[in-house]
Amino acid sequence: MKIALLIHELLVNGGGERQCVCLARALARQGHTVTVFTCAYDMANCFPEICRDLTIKVVGRGAIPSLRNPWLIRGYLDMRHLAAFINEEHDIWNPHHWPAQWGGVWLKRRLGGAVLWMCNDVPNFYLKARQSGNFVSAGAHWLYYLYDRQQNNKIDLTVLVSNWANRDFKAIYDSETRVIGPGVDTGQFRPGGDGTKIRRRFGYADDDFVLLWLGIFMPHRRLEDAIEAVSDLVCRGLKIRLLLAGSDRSHPQYVESLRRRAVRLGVQQYITFVSKLADDEIRDFYCACDGFVFPNDQQTWGLAALEAMACGCPVLVSQGAGVHEVLTDLENAVLFPPGNPRVLAERIASLIANPESRRKIAQNGMQLARENYNWNRYANQVSDLCQQLMPSKDSHVPVPASSSSYSAQHF
Repeated sequence: MKIALLIHELLVNGGGERQCVCLARALARQGHTVTVFTCAYDMANCFPEICRDLTIKVVGRGAIPSLRNPWLIRGYLDMRHLAAFINEEHDIWNPHHWPAQWGGVWLKRRLGGAVLWMCNDVPNFYLKARQSGNFVSAGAHWLYYLYDRQQNNKIDLTVLVSNWANRDFKAIYDSETRVIGPGVDTGQFRPGGDGTKIRRRFGYADDDFVLLWLGIFMPHRRLEDAIEAVSDLVCRGLKIRLLLAGSDRSHPQYVESLRRRAVRLGVQQYITFVSKLADDEIRDFYCACDGFVFPNDQQTWGLAALEAMACGCPVLVSQGAGVHEVLTDLENAVLFPPGNPRVLAERIASLIANPESRRKIAQNGMQLARENYNWNRYANQVSDLCQQLMPSKDSHVPVPASSSSYSAQHF
């Protein structure tokens, strides 16, 4: 099959960006002809080790390129430009996130093919329109919602990452959906990383319990809960360190608020902030920690938790994250309610006090992540859906090819 993956921007090492490029690589390795189209691409800051094996075409911004706000207009203009740029027919248009599905719909109308949309986060125009106290803002969001709904009705199939996301989507859209949980790169994320190097870099003692969070700093990550929990545990006399690692480009003010909170609680010496990591160092960070914490709320999935599990690290996952749906408390993960630092502190303390339970959870979690949530399996499921969407005369299975049989191009 000839598959075009569409994504508005590839600028950061985010979970959605990783999903797009990892899926592209896995589909290409199955023998499909795969191209990624995007309006903006930062080669150095968006998974260079993965993207170097991909055909990525950067089409540039649409009209009024200097306009960055309001982002709703920016997204519309960029997708119009992307859809006009592409003149080659594809069997499948595979948009990721909003507003890439609009580009997919417009391309289908002009060039044929089917649209399979990866809707990781449900567009919230409907909710914002109802909640807005400003008449102009509410009216603008209603218009966007109505237009978005009209375009989404032309999509052949929408894929959600969790049942929770699917329920949110079905509450406001009528489109046909499927749920497929994304995977991890089991070649990159595996036990045996140089965790000792990371612990020495930050001066952690051998008996320190190191708790890691890794991702893009954003308010819905609720890292304040992790800081509050660490404060509780320090007061109990437990030797704990919290390592917060990731990009602060999107919300630098949020990171500053976290630093101030740590100072106010008097635990700043127990908390380490690290800026964006090199992709080839992430595995070492996972292997350096004694536990991985994922306090995120209103999160449709949670790739980082599965990556940590694939490396053999026990994870503590908020029930506000969609990934908790595939986990079992105290069997392959430790689950806790979102927004409750006290309960989180208790779960961490229990993990510290029970090393045997910790080892069992880590082992079971590693097996689950590596066997059930890898990119090859995810790509197989997506490929099956693509085959179902194709006209019967074109439904053929491509001959598998080795990873060296596809070219790397960047435009």
